[in-house]
Amino acid sequence: MSLPEHPYSRTEATRLLCAGVYQDAGFRRRVIDELVDHQERPVAPPLGVDVLPVLAHAVRVTRQEARTAGLMLVAWLGFLLSDVVMFWDRVADSWGDGAEVGFGDVFTAFYAGDEKLTAGMPMPWSQFYAFVAIGLWFAHAVKTQSSEGRQAGLPDPVAKAAQGFGRTVTWCATMFAVFYWYWYVAGVLRGTVQTPYPLLFPLLIALIAWWHQATQRRALCRWLSRWTFQKTTQPELPSGPLYEDLLGNIQREQQAALTLYEADSPFVGLGTQRRAWSFAMELRKRSGPPTGPAAPADSASNGTLIPHQDKGPLTAEGALAMIEPQLLRLRDSAARTGKDRLRELEIDRFVYLPGGIGRDEELHVGGSPDASATAAGGAGRDGLTVYDPVQVAAHLKEAVDEGGEGRRVFLRVRIGAWHEQVVVTVLVRVHTQGGMLVLEVSPYVLGPVRKDFRNVDTLVDRLPEGWARGAVRALGHAPATGVSAGISALKTVSRELTTGWSTREPAPDVPRVSLRQLTATSRLSPYQEMDATRYIKTVEERIVNGVRQALHAHGYQTEQFEQHVYQVSGGSVFVQAMSGGSVATGPHGSATSHNTAPAPAQGTPRTDPS
Repeated sequence: MSLPEHPYSRTEATRLLCAGVYQDAGFRRRVIDELVDHQERPVAPPLGVDVLPVLAHAVRVTRQEARTAGLMLVAWLGFLLSDVVMFWDRVADSWGDGAEVGFGDVFTAFYAGDEKLTAGMPMPWSQFYAFVAIGLWFAHAVKTQSSEGRQAGLPDPVAKAAQGFGRTVTWCATMFAVFYWYWYVAGVLRGTVQTPYPLLFPLLIALIAWWHQATQRRALCRWLSRWTFQKTTQPELPSGPLYEDLLGNIQREQQAALTLYEADSPFVGLGTQRRAWSFAMELRKRSGPPTGPAAPADSASNGTLIPHQDKGPLTAEGALAMIEPQLLRLRDSAARTGKDRLRELEIDRFVYLPGGIGRDEELHVGGSPDASATAAGGAGRDGLTVYDPVQVAAHLKEAVDEGGEGRRVFLRVRIGAWHEQVVVTVLVRVHTQGGMLVLEVSPYVLGPVRKDFRNVDTLVDRLPEGWARGAVRALGHAPATGVSAGISALKTVSRELTTGWSTREPAPDVPRVSLRQLTATSRLSPYQEMDATRYIKTVEERIVNGVRQALHAHGYQTEQFEQHVYQVSGGSVFVQAMSGGSVATGPHGSATSHNTAPAPAQGTPRTDPS
């Protein structure tokens, strides 16, 4: 099945995650586990990544691994069979003609330390090399985990200890492999080993690993290099009802302006939360000349004239409608004046809905902040899944002025900077019930993709590699490759055999993991940190302007709003106009004013500055 196009199908983050399934077996298995094994679990909202190409590449690699594992299994069975035949002949020769030799006798001879077959080593060659393979695979796994620890933000002492342990395990496994080859070569030179199989079968296993790695590297060059990714059609998903359902569900969920959530972790995939701020203020009508078309206009902070209007009470919908044009003008001005990433700023309204409903279960359209309470039960013409566009539109319309605890509508502002390596998301929520205005602003920053995934271009630039270098690399990696392919193949076969056999319906779930966040690092470079801070402050300034204009347009006082904005401005001080008084900043700053404080303006009660 071919993959549908998505706005994020060709982003750099999508390319790097696709490359990651070739480079990290653990990540590849996690992709399959989240998207295929947990069919009841919706995907997290996409933030610069389309997970369908990632899934297609992961499925392709797992099937390639299954073929490699099959070839490896044949080679290992041949290796074991050669040991059985050699020891059988050895026992038969030592017992003389007519002796009956059984498998138990051969098994006993395996561990007797034969001088002519194993140079006194008390185990067969196939088992000896199996221990080498397991040791190298374990060392590779430990080394991978220790390197990921530093990227995951572990404290330096812990990360260094993990890396030291990984190097120690790798050294021990390498020495064990060297010991295998030393024992064989020394036995051949002394004449105590008279069989070529301990050499031929490891070479055969290395040849299979060479073919497997060459296939993977060709795939990187064909689909995922920086020159081919934008134009090349990505691999297709396998045909069949399983992947057809997955394709439809994931496509619908990635396009929907809605997600299900669990109360403990509602914002899956957004990254690390920065300083969130909010305030509540009483809405008080402004005293002044009569409102109407002939009334004098006020001047906003940016110089824009805002006429007095009487639009009725301010609602959340009205406030968001004033914020959105501010952000649109910001995007348009950035597009006209340069290459600032703000020119690609994305603005939309997004619904967070409590979980408890299946991703493909039919519901009545809208009508309740609790999705699980509106199941259609198969009856009625309006039975639509929770991610259906009509269903999403109904929730957006109903919940924007609701102000409830469960169903929440946010204005979502997203900036994908550094080629989607740094994703800044600002969530804005406004509600105005009970004569109060409450503004909530919560910024998030998602860090860059793992460094080893970003090194895919360095790997591709080295191709094609010489046969000598490739042979040496394959010989060193072959044992671990065989074990890893075997483990992956067992999981693939188990999944294929068990799919569709379970009669128990899984419980409805919510997004648990974002693949993009799973591969993100927590550390930003100084430039990335500067840009993320600038984007957040710029967006917040436009949000404040939008709310200020909404208050002006509906005839409300803005003095208290201005005070709140100054107080939550991150410790900084902003003074638009000042007469007398004093200002102090910094942890040790102090200021004294001997001027008499002016009386409050008419109609404005004095407020406690604390």
